[in-house]
Amino acid sequence: MSEREVVERGAGERAGSERDRGERRTGGRGSGGAWARLGRDFARLRRVKGRGCWAALADALLLDAGFQALVAHRFAHALRRAGVPVLPAVLRRWAIGACAVDLLPAADLGGGCIIAHGVGLVVGGETVIGEDCTLLHGVTLGEVRFEESACPRLGDRVTVGAGAAVLGGVSVGDDATIGAGAVVLADVPPGARAAGVPARVVGWNPGHDRTVAADPDRRSDAAWEDDR
Repeated sequence: MSEREVVERGAGERAGSERDRGERRTGGRGSGGAWARLGRDFARLRRVKGRGCWAALADALLLDAGFQALVAHRFAHALRRAGVPVLPAVLRRWAIGACAVDLLPAADLGGGCIIAHGVGLVVGGETVIGEDCTLLHGVTLGEVRFEESACPRLGDRVTVGAGAAVLGGVSVGDDATIGAGAVVLADVPPGARAAGVPARVVGWNPGHDRTVAADPDRRSDAAWEDDR
């Protein structure tokens, strides 16, 4: 095998790996991805509420505004990815009017998401949210300014408290918790509990180290500091 063939084969394998990870992350393409994620959303909601299947389904579809907004978003996101015009915007407007929840179709929400209460929640731009996350009412996830496109990326099992804002191209690690009313302007380490304006690490969730790797090039007034 020539050197050129080796390089091309390696590039193809890397591209395939990235594509596989992307599809796993987004639950596939089109309506199949939407149904798979909705299944995870409902399964987690049912576990949290501790109800039987039919009782939980009736409650979710008829009374749970957060789940109703998720249903609209799942299909709006799938339709947008399929290149269907207008309908994603219509579904978004329905969720705003019926549920007081604004989820932009471009935002990518992982399966198992729970929107608790939901009123006033905004997920803007191309925000990426991992698996099994919990978002409370009044949360804002999106750009710092309209002219900027950088949006937050949340890991898996992240909880964002009521009224919190996560702004700009920051990353929130797996298992992190954002306290109510916090304004997050810098990356949050995995497993950290962050609170305040601007938000800082104030503690750690069980099973996570109490050390944070300090990066002097990224420190600012909103940089993360361990509680002392």
